[in-house]
Amino acid sequence: MATYFVWVGWFFVIYALVAGVFWFIDLAGKANINWLQALGASAAAVGGPIFLALLVAGLGHTMRLFALYVGSRSAQS
Repeated sequence: MATYFVWVGWFFVIYALVAGVFWFIDLAGKANINWLQALGASAAAVGGPIFLALLVAGLGHTMRLFALYVGSRSAQS
């Protein structure tokens, strides 16, 4: 289960970053928006999804470390 959380979390981090880059390129190509406004808009739009995906990946890593800890403690007993 932990590995699933890790893979899904990191997949969505990469997905959000790629989507943000494509959206930035699309916005920067418009005549009435300069590149700084495009960068701000795309960063603001993908900030939330990246944060949530990092939380999911972090939860998966924490679950893996906890499983490793419990496994090492039960092997000693």
